[in-house]
Parts: sequence; C-alpha cells; structure tokens
Amino acid sequence: MMIPEPPRYYDSNWELLSQGAEARVWLVPNFITRATTNTGTNTGTNTTNNTGTNPSKSLSFTSDAICKERFVKSYRHPALNDKLTRARTKAEAKSLSKCRRGGVSVPVILGIDIPPASTSSAISISASSTSTCGNGSNGSGGSGSTVPDNDNVNNDNNNSSACLFLEKIEGCTLRSFFAIKPKKASRSTEGENGGNVGQVEEEAQAQGEEPATKRAKLENANTDEANTKNNNKNNNNNNNNTPHTRLDAYAKKVAHTTGIVIGKMHNINIIHGDLTTSNILLRNPNDVPPPLSSSVSSSSSSSSTDTKLSWEPDIVMIDFGLSSTSVNTSSKNKNSSSSSHEERAVDLYVLERAFITTHVGGEVLVDEMLRGYKSSCKCSDSVFQRLSQVRLRGRKRECFG
Repeated sequence: MMIPEPPRYYDSNWELLSQGAEARVWLVPNFITRATTNTGTNTGTNTTNNTGTNPSKSLSFTSDAICKERFVKSYRHPALNDKLTRARTKAEAKSLSKCRRGGVSVPVILGIDIPPASTSSAISISASSTSTCGNGSNGSGGSGSTVPDNDNVNNDNNNSSACLFLEKIEGCTLRSFFAIKPKKASRSTEGENGGNVGQVEEEAQAQGEEPATKRAKLENANTDEANTKNNNKNNNNNNNNTPHTRLDAYAKKVAHTTGIVIGKMHNINIIHGDLTTSNILLRNPNDVPPPLSSSVSSSSSSSSTDTKLSWEPDIVMIDFGLSSTSVNTSSKNKNSSSSSHEERAVDLYVLERAFITTHVGGEVLVDEMLRGYKSSCKCSDSVFQRLSQVRLRGRKRECFG
C-alpha cells in the first residue's frame, strides 16, 4: 500500500490526527505568530535599571491550525484527480464562507493552497493525434499518440495536493459529549488459600498423582460450560438494556441548539451532505458538569431544567467536504423547490440515523433536534413532509435489502 506524500511545506512538528479515503487532517502548531512591543513610560529622570523604570516588553501570540489535505489519488487519472481536487477544495471553502456570512458557526479559513492545473496531466486527444492500428497488430506502430509517460506524470504530481488551513476549535464532538463510558468491572482477586492450593497441586504432580482440583474440573466440565453460557447471555442482555447515552438537560439543550444551527444552514441553501455527531463540535463542553450514570441522568433531567437555560452551547459545524448548494426555494419552478426540500430532508435523515445507531436510546435527542430545527428553518413543514417519505424509503431498504 502506497502512503501518499505529505504536503510540500510539511514540517516535522506537524501531527497527523486522522486520515480517510478522501483527505488527511494535520495539526499545524504555531501557524499564526504575532509579536507586539509595548514601550513602557519612564516616571523618573534616572534611566538605570534600579530606579523602577519600565523597559519595553515583547508580547507574542501563537495559534495552532488544522490542515485538511486532499492528497493525490494514484488510482485516478492525473487530469481527473487534478480536476476533482481543485473543485472539491474550492466548494468546501465557498460553503464555509457562506455559512459564516449566514450566521452559522464554522471554523475560520486561515489559508488555502490550491496548486495550479498541471499542463502535463491535461491530455487532449484530437482527431489528428489519435493512434491507429494500421502499421502493426498491437497498434504500437501508430503515429501521433500524445499519451505521456506514467513516470513523468507521477513525478510532476507528487506534491500537487490541495490544503485548506482552518481554525483549531477547542472542544469536543457531539459523539463524545453524548457518550457515557461504562464502568469497567473489577477483576476478581485470588482466594485466601490460593497460594496453598497451588503448592498442594505441585506436590501431587511431583508424586505422580492427579491433583484434586483437576479431577473436579474434568468431572464438572459440562456443568461449568453450561453455566458460563447462561451467565454470558445474562450479562449481554444487561449491557444491551442499559443505555450509555447522556440524556440529561444539558444533552437535550445541545440537541435543540444543534437543530437550530442546522436550520440556519438550510436557510442559506447549504446542504452539509455528511451530518453526523462526529462532524459537529461543541466549543464549551467544560462549562457543564460531567455526565452521571444513565439512570440518574434520565431521572434528573426535569430537576435541572432551570440550570440548563443559563448555559448556551456553542455548536460548530465542520467537514463540509461533501457539501453542496441547494436550489433556491423561492424559484418559480416547483420541481426545483421540491428537490431542495428533498436534499434538506436527506440531511436530517442522515443525522437522525447517526443518533439512533451511535447513541443507544437517543430518540429523545432526535426529537429535541427536530424541535429546534422547526423553530429556525423557514420551510420546516415542507422538509418534514419530505422527511417522512425518506424514512419510508429507508425502512424498505432495511426490510428488503
């Protein structure tokens, strides 16, 4: 497996956070550095160091960044790879800029690097340059073929990856915020006479006799195996029935605010395309207490209603790599209006399935998210009608494959 090369300005201080089929995410330390100098005022006439003077002080400000790199795909034709990389990077940058202008919280674009279109990868085939098979059985004798050498193409495109430098958001994903890690069971300790039993077994083996514990295990092998299977089934049932999702007032507030943000995004005709709880960040998770156990969090949701209103979650949308611009709903064409509602409904359906499959018992959070979406989206009624149809199509796929 070939590992794609890093960007041409890669530094050893960069840290690879994640890598997918489409892009890699790097942490770039000290991406922005600002240095300012404050000159102190002298209150006395003497300028020696022992007279309490205020010499000039230098203040420095550094900020890390996130680099999203779309690297070269070796399985693509160079011309196709160059075209897709440039188009998708530009589309993501435009979606981020449009979201910020529309009041949707997204990372700030700190820089963008799109390599120019390489002339070697753009292959134009005209009628006069196509090769014919008239001079040889395998076509090698044809003239006018302009297909470049593969080695030359790869060498030209080694560092033609497109990079998008974004603001680093301090916080956590909604997936980690809603998740409650189950407590690990403590390992069973040895019995009080464990050491003595081991010594007796060693002496019995030295005398050629079979240890008593081994005989007991052999006699009760079938019984122990049956009991173990029953215990495992009971433990699995208990683990499956116990929800590991945060369902307190804070979680419901986050879900409601998430729906409001998605509604604002759809109002400016931006379709995310990959709405999951991993692509939504919470900037201020440390302002709320840690999640309690599942039983306590669900029962204490009503008692902490007043507390949740005093805290406003800061939701940030990320990963607009699959985003698109929907058709304007104010268009006179009815078909274009319905297609835009369909795209919005699919966006909501993807997030709904992400809640249900990732977070056990998250149906309550889905309801809060849809309630927030209805309060902010201008065309929520039409979108919900299309969402019911999308759900029916999804259920048919689950039933019939």
